[in-house]
Amino acid sequence: MIRSSVLFSIVFFSSIAIVLLKLVFRNNNAVLRLDVRFLLACMLLILVRLFVPVEWPVASNIPLYKIYPDFYMGLKEPLIKIAGIKVSIQNIVGIVWLIGAVIRISQSVCEYVGIRRELDKFDEMDNPRISGIAEAIGRECGRKVRFKFLVAKKEETPFTFGICKPDIVLPAPTLLLSDEEIYFVLKHEMLHYYRGDTLIKLFCELLRAIYWWNPLVKTLCRLVANMQEINVDFKIIRKLPDLKQLDYSECLVKIAMEREKRKQKRRKRESWMVSFHGESSKAVRRRITLMMQNLEISGKKTVASILLSVVILGLVVVCPNALVFEPYHIPEEDAAGSFGMQDGVFYLRNPDGTYEFYWNGKYIATVSDVVENAQIYNDLEEVKVER
Repeated sequence: MIRSSVLFSIVFFSSIAIVLLKLVFRNNNAVLRLDVRFLLACMLLILVRLFVPVEWPVASNIPLYKIYPDFYMGLKEPLIKIAGIKVSIQNIVGIVWLIGAVIRISQSVCEYVGIRRELDKFDEMDNPRISGIAEAIGRECGRKVRFKFLVAKKEETPFTFGICKPDIVLPAPTLLLSDEEIYFVLKHEMLHYYRGDTLIKLFCELLRAIYWWNPLVKTLCRLVANMQEINVDFKIIRKLPDLKQLDYSECLVKIAMEREKRKQKRRKRESWMVSFHGESSKAVRRRITLMMQNLEISGKKTVASILLSVVILGLVVVCPNALVFEPYHIPEEDAAGSFGMQDGVFYLRNPDGTYEFYWNGKYIATVSDVVENAQIYNDLEEVKVER
């Protein structure tokens, strides 16, 4: 069962981690000083933790004596009664969250099915040149996956779509590129699939649907998509000579210019596609700038990446278990024990100077002042002895 306090803790610390990664990603020098594979791994770790918001067996609960207990009790206090069932604010929030998630998941499924049906209308490409280059890339990567190549007249960007049976959609102008440029385009798309980026896209969409109310989850999914592109870029150019790295950059620019000419954006597809270039011109320039700088992973880069990973690991894994904030309360078995049914008022003294207020043997609230001549005890054992 997922407890609200644990969920709050996970969302809170994950949000801090997302903001930290966003700040790192905004700075080119910071990205270059880190290993992009570590950055992507940190982002995926946050995705997984948000997807599994359960309390681990080993957890440390921190009781809060002020404000939070009253707020927590207010959320659980019955607000209205519907068909004989008491409904609290917490119930209403949960219902609204669930309805929003169901609606968003339904929309995503409809979008996916709509794209699938549209791609089924595209012509399958029977081009020996394309097939030969794709087979050569498959052998080079040591993978045997059959891709279906589709040609589209209205698309402006090559992209991969599909989890089990992947399609690579190539705009008609792409066929006019040279063999080397076709190689770059196909390798980029095929590496996306080989590295599981299409599956990660599906995972991101599901998480965005669940946390539809949290804008930082959407930010995280964008960061993941950007890091996927940069990661594939780095993977390709690491094995290329210097001049070929320039050729790959020129290919990126050429595809970007073609996109700007056609300017036909379909935002519903961006959530499901991994594309050779589906970003703004500014984003492409940034990718090229990163590629043209020193991309070799040095020892310092590795150390910096490990340190960042440790921080993210602490925020996402350790903190949500070590710092679970709970409203302070007395266990029911103690509050309603052998001493608990007598009439009257008494207080239990807390270490922070507040008091637990009891009436008729039942815990009512945490207060800072006591009534005059009230009975004040240090612990429950003292109450049991005297009563």
